[in-house]
Amino acid sequence: MPVPPPPSTWSAQRSRSSSPGKPSDAQYRVGHLRSANIFVDHDIPMEISRCLQIHIFPQVVDDTQLLQRVSDKLWTKAKDLVRKPSGEAEWTEALFTAIDELRPAGLEIVRNRDWREDLKPPVYNPRTTIPRKRNQSHRPLEEGVTPDSLHGSPHPLQATEKTVPLFKLKDPRPDICVGLSDDSLWNALEPKKDRTVARNFLFDLQNTSSLISDPHVIPLGLRFPFLIIEAKSAATGGNLYQAQNQAAVGGSTAIRILKSLSAIGSSEQEAEDNGMSAELPHFEPHMVFSVTTEGPIHELWLHFQMPQEDDFSMVCIGAWRTTLRDGSMDLVSHISAVLRWGHSQLKDGIVSILVDL
Repeated sequence: MPVPPPPSTWSAQRSRSSSPGKPSDAQYRVGHLRSANIFVDHDIPMEISRCLQIHIFPQVVDDTQLLQRVSDKLWTKAKDLVRKPSGEAEWTEALFTAIDELRPAGLEIVRNRDWREDLKPPVYNPRTTIPRKRNQSHRPLEEGVTPDSLHGSPHPLQATEKTVPLFKLKDPRPDICVGLSDDSLWNALEPKKDRTVARNFLFDLQNTSSLISDPHVIPLGLRFPFLIIEAKSAATGGNLYQAQNQAAVGGSTAIRILKSLSAIGSSEQEAEDNGMSAELPHFEPHMVFSVTTEGPIHELWLHFQMPQEDDFSMVCIGAWRTTLRDGSMDLVSHISAVLRWGHSQLKDGIVSILVDL
């Protein structure tokens, strides 16, 4: 007869399974993400759909041999991993190898590093308590601001008021992150700025908090991330829904970095034009991508924010299974297109703003 575990073990098992203080994945999406204006599976506007078709995913592919080679490696590796209870680390490594081989020179790739928490979208929370009196203010509070710090202690008569949960976003820590390298931006800025100025330009902006372009807690030389990967494995209890929630925050944070750059560029242009507002070259810098995985299943997502709007939208572009040869090729082709776009059009748009600062 098996020996039952001690009471402490039962208690630990119950706490892990129930976790009354931790929101479920569904609660996190409909509560926490929504309170930050992050919406998953949103509709894609026609102008962005057209931009994808024309500028990012054209039918003509330059290096089909490279794509076929990378695709075959990923396909072979996926078939091997799926036969075993492979975890997130193994699936992440397979995709990292593919991206690393596809990425053009001038792009930086980083694995599993914490991002700064102050870059996340603000979360709007209701008051800790809902007052009974109609003349009480219902203004929402941003994450990190407590009602007592603004209004003092609640009145004793309000002791029975209903408590409203505090919403908070988890700090991004993508399994894989791709962005522009320091060297590529230095070389692009050098013709317009002095060599020393170009080399220190982004460092100075980051150190003075004027523009945070490297999102990592410890800067790693990766600027303006535009592709993140969140990997899960059903064999170890992970799923796509969890990966999507994580990618939603990381993608929105990457958009905020690009939006901050656009805001600085717009302010500089307005000052030069004596207050006349000028259009930025294109709102493509307010678009980034992510890949979410559950074992061999891979989804490609677009994250975007329309001009003059607060919503962060996340839409699925496609889904593929890498144990299928055609599925692996389609995924690799789309990732390659995103990398080329980041290295060319996105980088050009970023540099066009930086040179005028």
